[in-house]
Amino acid sequence: MTTANVHTYSDACCANPQDITWGRLPGAAPPLPTWIPAAVAAVVALVLALIVVLVVRPPGPLDDPHPAHQRDGLLSHGPALPPEADGVRFGGHPVLVLFERHTPTGPAFQAWQAAVTDDGVELVVRVGPPGDTLAQLVGMPRPVDGKRPVGYAVVDASRTVRYATLDPAYEKNAFEVNVITRAVS
Repeated sequence: MTTANVHTYSDACCANPQDITWGRLPGAAPPLPTWIPAAVAAVVALVLALIVVLVVRPPGPLDDPHPAHQRDGLLSHGPALPPEADGVRFGGHPVLVLFERHTPTGPAFQAWQAAVTDDGVELVVRVGPPGDTLAQLVGMPRPVDGKRPVGYAVVDASRTVRYATLDPAYEKNAFEVNVITRAVS
C-alpha cells in the first residue's frame, strides 16, 4: 500500500494559511475592517445622488413633458408637407421654422439668425396662437404648460419634416441647429 505525501503545517516550519495574518510581513498592519470600504462606497453614492439632484432640473413650463424627446438630435423621416402650408413655401431648399410666443428681437436673436442661415437655410419665424396649423403639420410637441411651443422644426428640400423639437433656449444652440440643417442639406 502506498502512502500519499501529506503535508502538515507546523509552527516551526510554515505559517498556517487559515491564519488571517498568513502572508503578512512581520509588524505589518492588519487589513482594513470591512465597514471602511462599505462606508466609503455609501458616501460616494450619496455625493453622486446629491449632484444629480442639484444639477438635473425637472422640466420647465416650456419643456417637453418627456425630457428624453426634447433635443434628441435624431433625424426622422416625418410627414411630407405640401408645397405651401399655412403661408410658408416648402421644397427646393431646407427651411428652418422657428416657433416662438413673442417676436424675437435683440442681438442674441440676430446672432443666432445669422449663424443658422449662413448655409442657405431659409428661416421662417412663427408667432401665433397655440393651435397654429403649421405647428400641427410639422408635429411640434406640446410643452408642459400646454401653450404654444417654443422650438424649431427642420424641413428638408424634399418637404419632409426631419426634426421638430421644443427648445426654449434655442438662441444658445446655434451650433446644434447648424449641425442638423447641414445634415439635411
